[in-house]
Amino acid sequence: MVGQFGFASAVPLLNQVNNLLLAHTGRLPEDPRPQTVSRGVICWPGGQTLPAGDSNCRRRLATWLLDDSQPPTLLLPEQEDINGIRFPVWLDDTGRRVAADCPQARAHTFIVWPRPLEPWLPPAERRSARLPAASDHCPPLQGNDAAPLMLSGVRDGAVIRQLPGQENVTLPVSTTGGKGRRWWFLNGEPVNGENNRLSYYSISLDVINLS
Repeated sequence: MVGQFGFASAVPLLNQVNNLLLAHTGRLPEDPRPQTVSRGVICWPGGQTLPAGDSNCRRRLATWLLDDSQPPTLLLPEQEDINGIRFPVWLDDTGRRVAADCPQARAHTFIVWPRPLEPWLPPAERRSARLPAASDHCPPLQGNDAAPLMLSGVRDGAVIRQLPGQENVTLPVSTTGGKGRRWWFLNGEPVNGENNRLSYYSISLDVINLS
């Protein structure tokens, strides 16, 4: 029926049930929340409480806590490097990243949004804007803002079948993230040719019929 969507149908029914319960009991219902559930305030993107004015609290939101626990933001596997969304760095007096043994270096941790959200973030919230640039005078030993190297197109343990009428399978695979040159290896052996250093490669597999 036109206009009878979920909200229009469910809310009047719930109001009727609520009125019947109030008329039957004659008193307001008690709070059904368990004693272990309480209100809390957390910060995104870390998912935990931070002091007022902390630069890592990009959004402060009210939430419900179970046993006063505040688990950190759950990250997707293989989307982040070993640091996750927390980047411990050393900063100089100008706010640039430096090595730990540089003069007057101070420790600081930046909490950034998970990498899959980058395309939808405002420019000021992206990692390129949040993480300070490296110092020219005393640069850190290695950059820690690079995306982890990921392989797309095939997964470990995948079962691959050819299309009907074909005797082999071609798998286009590609890499994202990381820095520096890329080298392709197939069955532990380096792939020959100019395509070895590209970020994409096509694997051709011969299918063996065991039936």
